[in-house]
Amino acid sequence: MARTRSYFSTRARKNKTEHVPVRILAREPVPLDPGRPSLAQLADDVVLLVLSFVDNSDLRKVALLSSAFYEKARRVQHHTVHINLSQRSQALGRLDVLARNLLLPAVRVLEVDSSSSNVAQEREEGNEILTRLADMLPNMTGLRDLNWHVPPGSRDWRRDVPMLIPRAFLDHVPTRTRLHTRVAAIGTDESHGQARAFLAQLADNQNLVSLSVHVAFVGEHEYACRATMGVLKQVLLSCPRLTRIPLIYVGSPEGVWGVSRPGAPYCGLGLSGGERPPALEELGVTVYPWGFVPTTALLSMRGIYCAAYPAKVNEMQYWAETFDWSRLRRLNIIPSILGLDIVPKLIALKEVVFEHPLNQAWDKATFLEQVPTELELVSIPGWRFVSSKPGPITRHGAALRKLTIHCMEPWTASSLVTDADLVALCNGLPHLTELALDIARDKNENAWPYSSLEIIARFPCLRSVKLWFELGYGLPTPPVPHVTISAAHHLFTYLRERNRNIQRLELCSGAPSAPSLATRGPDSDWAMQNSARLLCEVSLRDSDAVNGFIRVTCPDFSEEMNAELSRRVKENREDRRGLAEDATRLLLEVALDGPLTLQEWRAWVELTRRYKAQRQQKSAFRRLLSCISKCI
Repeated sequence: MARTRSYFSTRARKNKTEHVPVRILAREPVPLDPGRPSLAQLADDVVLLVLSFVDNSDLRKVALLSSAFYEKARRVQHHTVHINLSQRSQALGRLDVLARNLLLPAVRVLEVDSSSSNVAQEREEGNEILTRLADMLPNMTGLRDLNWHVPPGSRDWRRDVPMLIPRAFLDHVPTRTRLHTRVAAIGTDESHGQARAFLAQLADNQNLVSLSVHVAFVGEHEYACRATMGVLKQVLLSCPRLTRIPLIYVGSPEGVWGVSRPGAPYCGLGLSGGERPPALEELGVTVYPWGFVPTTALLSMRGIYCAAYPAKVNEMQYWAETFDWSRLRRLNIIPSILGLDIVPKLIALKEVVFEHPLNQAWDKATFLEQVPTELELVSIPGWRFVSSKPGPITRHGAALRKLTIHCMEPWTASSLVTDADLVALCNGLPHLTELALDIARDKNENAWPYSSLEIIARFPCLRSVKLWFELGYGLPTPPVPHVTISAAHHLFTYLRERNRNIQRLELCSGAPSAPSLATRGPDSDWAMQNSARLLCEVSLRDSDAVNGFIRVTCPDFSEEMNAELSRRVKENREDRRGLAEDATRLLLEVALDGPLTLQEWRAWVELTRRYKAQRQQKSAFRRLLSCISKCI
């Protein structure tokens, strides 16, 4: 299937009087030599399919070949369109480009960033964009997916409030278009009110296919949460196409540890009497206030989540017995009790992803051994979560294509795959095409783990590899060798010399988790600002011939920064040293020379703080001089 392309316009209209470009009309392509094969003889659908696999930078060059290729390249560039409601001029300019160049039928995926402000002017501008966009929706005849992005719940919710999806806008969405969105609320009554208003717009919607839920509550806010879950329940029961719930998180805010007060009332969905959502194809449950039947013993003990619980059996049991599990294809995360109860019913399951840190406690080996289908994707948070045995995974070897074994740092020896087990995986997974895992350096030699890399290269069908190396948070100096541009090039070359099927290698220096309110300290940002991610790919560009047709980039950098990274890697190490001005520039230095030690990073933080203070003082002094000169 053709890859859906995302296109970001870099030109914004500076003012309303600027020159409007003339639309380039496509002419019929004519072969230079009618007697020889030519691209001009290919059908338009074939050309568009081929162009969908071309990189954006190369696609711009294709657009310069002729008017016919210009039109086709522009269509492919606009397969995915991003609209940010908080950026009026850019959004309206992008819609103008779509309308002027007759590109509306080319749009396959429309992504709307709904984060806005409570400022009346910005809300009005967002409504203006949505009104214009609603008028264009009927002409987007190829629109498959509408992603309404909602910002995650944050403490500064008054400034970062999602715009509701207007009913008038939803009425214009084509019938076959799939709507994907999420609802988020933090532990305040006002935030829950916003979430309920957002959900109310989705009730009885015929387009809603995917809905993620992140609802937080603390202390006395169980009643606000219960009201929010009541509206959510109405959405689940009234939307016939809602088959994907990738995430359900209902509990204390992440990073805030707390136990519900004794006697806390039930505040979940409250499904009972045979109520259930449509047959789900995707489900993930991380945290949820599972209800219990309010027995006399529980009530006398002031048990939590039993008062006002409506069903006659405990909620996990109700879900296991009542839901239709026969169509579930992807299971993101689930409590162990519920997972083992429903595993015999998962006759369509193809993908299992157990990555969330709150779901790492139970052993997944039994679950993987009892799944009645052969899985195509498996992701687990560590080797010990399958009893440190390859059997539960190789059992799915006939179908398994993607395998991930990864968790956040710090790692333990039991969470890493040994070479012996890696050999067993290699022999038992003949069709594996993507492998991602945590891997340790050779500490005895302070070198790369070449023995493990040799085994990885033996996977016969492997095309993509992702490796996480330890960053060493808390150690006096980071482990060596460092993950740098030159090291990434060396390791990719090493793998490809042994397996030419490998087309992609991603290396990560560390896997730090974002510090929470409970774990944040003075050095918490060290790991985030010294962790690099580098991507190696086979290149067909002549400019990469000197590097063996290998291109190494940082996916977290912009195109301009990657160009600078490519330029600076050719310089001598002494010539390119300098003080990074901010965290982004620091990551560039890390990609070139490796992470700073904790002491070096602390010194860098202090220097950048002084540098910023000096700049602010100079700026204030200039403003003072300007005011004095005006008074004189």
